[in-house]
Amino acid sequence: MKILIEVALLLSGLLCTNGEDLSQEFPALPTMDWPTVQQSFHSSFNRTYSQIVSSGHAAVFGYRQSTKSGAVKVQVWSSGAKVANPILVVVKRHNSVLSWQVPLVLEDAYSYLVTNRTLCPMRNHFLPAAEDDSPEQVPVPEVENFFVEVLTLSTQPIDFSLRVEPYHTFIKDGDISFIMEASPSAPHYVQYNMRTDSVRVLVKLDAIEGKSFCGYFSLQSVHCPVGDMESELRLEGRFQTVTSKSAIEVHRDHFKESQFYIVLLVHPHDDCEDAGSTFLGPFRPRRPSTDKNVETSERRKVVSITVTDTVDSDTIIIAVAVPIIVYLAFSLLIVILLQTTFSNWIAILCWKTILCRKVLVIKLPNRETQWKLNYFCDHNLNGAELPSQWDVKNYKKKDDSIVSVTEARAMTATEDKNIPDSETKVPLLLPVRHTYHFDTLHGKSSKIQGDRPAATRSISSQALHLEGLVSGEQAAPTRSTETGRSTSAKTDIVKSGKSVAVEYGTTLIAVFVFYALPVLQLVLTHQGLLLLTGNQDLCYYNFSCSNRLGVLSDFNHVVSNAGYVILGLLFILQVRRRSVFTSVIGDELLTKQIDIHDYGPPNQFGVLYGMGLALVMEGLMSSFYHICPSYSNFQFDTSFMYLISGLLILKLRHSRHRNILPRSYKAYSIFAIFIFIAVLGVVLRQYWYWIAFSIIHILLTLVIVHHTIFENDDDAKPQATADANPQNPLKGSPHGTKCKMFQREEWVKVPSSRYVIATLVLTVNMGFAVAGPILGGVDFASHLLFILQGNLFVYAVFYLVKKRLSENEKLSIGSLIYFLLAQPAWIAGMYFFVAGLTDWKVSPAISREGNKDCFLYNFYDEHDVWHMLSAFGLYFTFMFLLTLDDDIATLHKDDLEKF
Repeated sequence: MKILIEVALLLSGLLCTNGEDLSQEFPALPTMDWPTVQQSFHSSFNRTYSQIVSSGHAAVFGYRQSTKSGAVKVQVWSSGAKVANPILVVVKRHNSVLSWQVPLVLEDAYSYLVTNRTLCPMRNHFLPAAEDDSPEQVPVPEVENFFVEVLTLSTQPIDFSLRVEPYHTFIKDGDISFIMEASPSAPHYVQYNMRTDSVRVLVKLDAIEGKSFCGYFSLQSVHCPVGDMESELRLEGRFQTVTSKSAIEVHRDHFKESQFYIVLLVHPHDDCEDAGSTFLGPFRPRRPSTDKNVETSERRKVVSITVTDTVDSDTIIIAVAVPIIVYLAFSLLIVILLQTTFSNWIAILCWKTILCRKVLVIKLPNRETQWKLNYFCDHNLNGAELPSQWDVKNYKKKDDSIVSVTEARAMTATEDKNIPDSETKVPLLLPVRHTYHFDTLHGKSSKIQGDRPAATRSISSQALHLEGLVSGEQAAPTRSTETGRSTSAKTDIVKSGKSVAVEYGTTLIAVFVFYALPVLQLVLTHQGLLLLTGNQDLCYYNFSCSNRLGVLSDFNHVVSNAGYVILGLLFILQVRRRSVFTSVIGDELLTKQIDIHDYGPPNQFGVLYGMGLALVMEGLMSSFYHICPSYSNFQFDTSFMYLISGLLILKLRHSRHRNILPRSYKAYSIFAIFIFIAVLGVVLRQYWYWIAFSIIHILLTLVIVHHTIFENDDDAKPQATADANPQNPLKGSPHGTKCKMFQREEWVKVPSSRYVIATLVLTVNMGFAVAGPILGGVDFASHLLFILQGNLFVYAVFYLVKKRLSENEKLSIGSLIYFLLAQPAWIAGMYFFVAGLTDWKVSPAISREGNKDCFLYNFYDEHDVWHMLSAFGLYFTFMFLLTLDDDIATLHKDDLEKF
């Protein structure tokens, strides 16, 4: 049939041309001199052959070897070959063909006249396998014959040299260290066989020569052909970009028969330095090269490869269990030292819940502890005994701190004489003030002068929870009559402050849920991509100490965050205990017409719960981050570092300034702005952004300094009363005044301590604002964190100094112990933190230059120890702040010093 078709086509061509000769229109092709093949059979190994090839002359070399001999190295180089007239090297084997040209051109820009390739052993050839079937090995003869053919189409003779060497040390096994040498045109690989008793091995690379040259380090399955060029290397196995250091952990189940190739390849150019400098990081497109020089300098990289066994399953169990047991044992010790009975703990945990609020009763301790440890918990630095905040007797009621409605009516009798008698027995808890303004039932404003002529203070009807004089029926006890307790009217300010504080914990939980779920999904996706593609540049691990468990490639850095979670829950438990005890003692005080909110610093249990939850969430977010740390998710745990620092500042400030606690959504919105600014700073990496931020930072600092000096404080402005506007006391508030910065008399009234703290804040923040753009030694996100931590440190030191100098306040020994315990944890932790094992600001290859071996249980590295120590440091710091003002818990708030 095919012949018939050809005949038909021929006849049709003749018909179309009418039999005319078209040879003049289509000249004949020029004759070609086919190359004369010069064969050199039975060529010898370890011998260099130098010959000349041209379009009419090719060379073929035949070699024979035993298939048990292993791999073979083929080296071809030429001084006369050009990119326009290259020579082609073809290696013909029994079941494969390998070819390349000289000069070898890489990335269309770099050419190399010296080439070197490795032929893998015959026994590593496998036939393609069908689905669900394992590859079938190609039958291997006892003796292998292969040919190396060198040819060219150049009409001019081109010289070349050929050398073939057997690679007797191609196969490695056991704990071994050896040298590998590679260049862009001479990739190098060896085969490693794991011992039968080996479960995990760590393959480490340390550069000896050419440390700055960028290359690839890869582990691949044992089969031929081998992906020893970049385009092929990315298709299989695991690979990393490398400069001077690299490491890859291998489990015996990762490769068939526990065998794998170790491949080293050198890039023709050094792009490892800027591989992570863009927002896309390792996903960025390859930078086009502009180097058109054909002749390039030699890029020879010599490395030391070390293969050692790593941790086994038993060691992993011990390494994971020991820290967790330490955390749990420490928590149990703290619970025991609190000396709270089991029934009390049950009541504390389910206090005011449907389950047990009417069944269990809280029994308050007379002191924080009944053992000999009470000396440390209940004595200050001067050895004086601290009044127990759980003893009702220590709350002294001021004689003039209770103003009953009867007294108020007597002083306002001229305004209204028709007030029912039923309204004459309701006591109102009003702190000692100087001038009180009540809005009567008739909407009139009357002024009640206190017994002390110096009194000049005001309080609005809203603050007194009065729309008029409260009747005795309306002020009936709000507690259950079974307890025999009665309560006085509480102010809206107290209720509002309490609800605002509680919001900090509940809002943070909602924020965490909506924040954590996408974060977890993202990092798990990145982790899956790493395992699927083998591209280990996706995650910034300490590969020298990255122990995989399950799907987590860096399990040790995940589990080491357990301390944050456990100690955070312990702190929440202690806050819960104190919160319940405070509620119980508050109920008992109400029976004596004493409001516990008038004593000591304001109860900040919502903020304290927020601190504990932030510690737990920092542990979880740090764990999520370490699943696959990278340039694109650095802010996941940094955000909660901002949050913790901000909450600590807020806690200290609110302890002495009751009116500055913002709503939780406002506070968390500020932290969100911090995160947004940090992300922009890291992504943009522009000098102008540093300058712009520093200018804004300076302006905000000046605003804060002005507010610090001229803040509207209850005790700071005793003359700022509602007298300025008797018809509307709220408009007479100092908050409605103009800027006092330019009023000389206002500067005189300011206490000297405010100038001190303002100067400290201004100095520290100006230093950060100036040093940031000039030095630029840290990433922008860390710069913001240092600003928060610097301000926290300054205010904490100022707070402690003022407390030490105060006559009514002395630091308790218990608080001092927490402070002293926190210091070694922080100092030792910072020592390990600055180890610099990884750095997501640079490329993955540069980041790996800081990788270090595990040193604790052969499982944890310096950063893991930082996690453990900083967890204790944060816990002791939180406890220090929790107990900092225990010495003034029973002191009336009017006697507290503001600083």
